[in-house]
Amino acid sequence: MQPVRASRTFRRTAIKAILIFTLVGACAGTASPSRDLRPATSPADSAPPPSAVAPATAPAASVQFTWPDGSEPAVTRSLTGIDEAYINPGAVIDNDGELHMFANVFTDWPGHVQVSHLVSSDGVTWSAAAEEPALTSDDVPFAEPGADVSTGFVAEDGTWVLIFETVNFGRPWALGMATAPGPEGPWTVEPEPILAGTDGSYDAGGLAWPSVVETDDGYAMYYSTFTVPRQTVIARATSADGRTWTKDAAPVLEPEARWEGRALDRPRVVATEDGLVMVYSGADLTTRGVAFSDDGVAWRRDGDAPAITDDEFPVDGKAWDAALIQRDGQLTYFLELGAATESVGTEIYRATAALP
Repeated sequence: MQPVRASRTFRRTAIKAILIFTLVGACAGTASPSRDLRPATSPADSAPPPSAVAPATAPAASVQFTWPDGSEPAVTRSLTGIDEAYINPGAVIDNDGELHMFANVFTDWPGHVQVSHLVSSDGVTWSAAAEEPALTSDDVPFAEPGADVSTGFVAEDGTWVLIFETVNFGRPWALGMATAPGPEGPWTVEPEPILAGTDGSYDAGGLAWPSVVETDDGYAMYYSTFTVPRQTVIARATSADGRTWTKDAAPVLEPEARWEGRALDRPRVVATEDGLVMVYSGADLTTRGVAFSDDGVAWRRDGDAPAITDDEFPVDGKAWDAALIQRDGQLTYFLELGAATESVGTEIYRATAALP
């Protein structure tokens, strides 16, 4: 895939985002996240520092991902029947042997998002479950202007739950929730956010990219959040019922490994027989690492080197959002890959790895 010049629409959106983020940062001290969850101010601010490159002697990760489908996407934009430029996997829910993907399809970022419901028995072959979107940003009263589904689960009472981040221009992002009696809907969006940043706290800059996992005590949600100065960390909130959430007093994972740079982002967490596994990105979204936890609070990295880099991507391009599932000791990672230009766009590719 060759680089393509950005379209006028994309350039106008990017310029608008830069101006607004800069203004918000100057006036309020915090800024809403850009698509890569870093303030859109200048290339120098958003680029990872030189220390983000892992040294050649860094211990390799024990979890090794491969791309079994090669350059063939697992899910394409055309499969959704929605004519937009980009797609990410949003939430993937494994229920009674069937996978349900609620994929986000969009063109402008931040901007209006449509959520497509797809189904699969094996994660390899997918089909659209409905002709119309399951929900859109228009259904979220506090979306300014968009809302991006990031995780989901089926509650103990059978209620289906999707959790999304707002995609805002004017203020820090927050997390919202939609519920339905079944995967086909109809979906009801809660009128207010379920979690938002707190002034003076480590999450004052906004919350994004949540990932929910079921625990013995209910549910745990992991998400990215801005600290000061311009650093993202991974935080946790817990809930007994999946509706009312309590944030931890401190982040559970902060930048430490050299490849991570100043940011930890896009946490995706699943439960295994031996505890929890997280796949996350560093400051460079093309690079992903793995971490393990026994209690959901203390996390240990899988070596000092990333488990996924763009050297192994099945196609040329960058990486953005992802979803993670675990079946029979195998991790399946659905990753948005492509180019941030409307003429090229993105598709969803499938990587797999055996648990150590």
